Amino acid sequence: MVNSTQSSHRTDNAVELDMLLGYMKELIIPYVDSASNKEASVVEYYPPEKLEKLVDFSLPENGGGVEGAFKSIKETLKYSVNGWNPRFMDKLYAGTNPIGVISELLIATLNSNVHVYHVSPVMTMMEVHVTRAVGQLLGMGANAGGLLCPGGSASNQLAMVTARNTLYPSIKDTGYMPRPFNPSAEYGKLKIFTSKHSHYSIDKSAQIMGLGVDNIVKVPVDEDGKMQVSALEKCILESIDLGETPFFINATAGTTVMGAFDPIQAISAIAKKYNCWLHVDGSWGGSVVFSEKVMNEKSWLVGSHLADTFTLNPHKLLGVPLQCSMLLTPHNGNLLFAKHNTLKADYLFHGNPYDLGEGTLGCGRRPDAAKMFLSWKYYGRCGLGDRIDQALATAEKFANRVKERASRGFKLVKDPCPFLQVCFWYVPPALANKPVDQIDLSKITRILHKKINHSGEFMIDYAPLEGVPDFFRIVINAPTVDCDRDLVRLLDAVERVAKEVDWEN
Repeated sequence: MVNSTQSSHRTDNAVELDMLLGYMKELIIPYVDSASNKEASVVEYYPPEKLEKLVDFSLPENGGGVEGAFKSIKETLKYSVNGWNPRFMDKLYAGTNPIGVISELLIATLNSNVHVYHVSPVMTMMEVHVTRAVGQLLGMGANAGGLLCPGGSASNQLAMVTARNTLYPSIKDTGYMPRPFNPSAEYGKLKIFTSKHSHYSIDKSAQIMGLGVDNIVKVPVDEDGKMQVSALEKCILESIDLGETPFFINATAGTTVMGAFDPIQAISAIAKKYNCWLHVDGSWGGSVVFSEKVMNEKSWLVGSHLADTFTLNPHKLLGVPLQCSMLLTPHNGNLLFAKHNTLKADYLFHGNPYDLGEGTLGCGRRPDAAKMFLSWKYYGRCGLGDRIDQALATAEKFANRVKERASRGFKLVKDPCPFLQVCFWYVPPALANKPVDQIDLSKITRILHKKINHSGEFMIDYAPLEGVPDFFRIVINAPTVDCDRDLVRLLDAVERVAKEVDWEN
């Protein structure tokens, strides 16, 4: 029998939570609803020095209770970016969805740690099953599976660590001592190959692992931003001639800036030929595997089953709450990572193959897989696929709207757009008659970007790319974004704001 003190304590927690949830519901439902108002701002922007005067960031000696906490919550909602607003197009993610909020509430309620099975049995099995299912969508077969990591960069890093430990396990014990520094070493300088347009997390991983960014070879891309396979093989052969050891090739499925998909199948043939680990960074584009239409009509993920590891971020294109990043493999699922990364911490891990934390680089693990699991349960594979299809249709429609305004100064960077990033330049009418070499497109883009974002009406981004001026990069993601209501309005805003600038000076 539970004693009265314990019973009272549990009842008090439940009563207090009920009260706080009631207050919270009164705030967040209007907040979410406001995002659908066409007059609502994406953000009420202030620079840090001004924000510190508007929001109370002080931390008290004695607690302020409901009044103190909810004052901070109200200020947070007031001055934060509202990702539910369809005019938030800045990054490769958008706002979450209702089931996403519920999944976060479940995770917070349980406060589970998915490092050992016995403290989090249900959420451990959710992770096992959802990674297996996504791996099988990618064609990885019955042994597919993986782990959840705290973001795509962490997934890419775990992939690189696992590749090194699998191919050259002696490094785990003796450290990294390649030839010629250690003449008896079984490997020379370990070299990494990735495209010039790949994500910076590949560089970061090499830096963290002590391999050094100078040992990353940036392979040229074609005019569509895809890795050139012939150039990849040439780079590998040059490396071998220098006595180095190519060991890791990163292909990208959906590059950050343009959305290009590297030819995975052809790259896989090179990887196998030279005994390299093939990793695919599908953080952005990998989620298209949920679209039956894409998988039938596009070649974007052809060869994905040949990857040794594959990163996929449901928190981007699928609207699952941040963070939710999968590292998938066809090589015996999560057991691959445990086999090559374990440190035999017997005080924590007792030989249970479902102790998922044994394969990671950390210890404590948030049950992020539950968010993807519940989203799949709620929408189904078809519902998630429909989200992809809708985004692609909207992006194509918007690209056409940009082209229709060519006479008004708009120009696509790439036509057709490779994926869901619609990238364009704008030349204000006041500069239209100037010679091209006298128009600083990068400066125009940066000035307009700043003015538009600080207005709060939209949140968009601009991007640099080698050899071309900076351009607007509009990410089409959220299913709530409407081309004619939101995106045409953005083009109007670009033209309107441009009129406010004295371009001659």
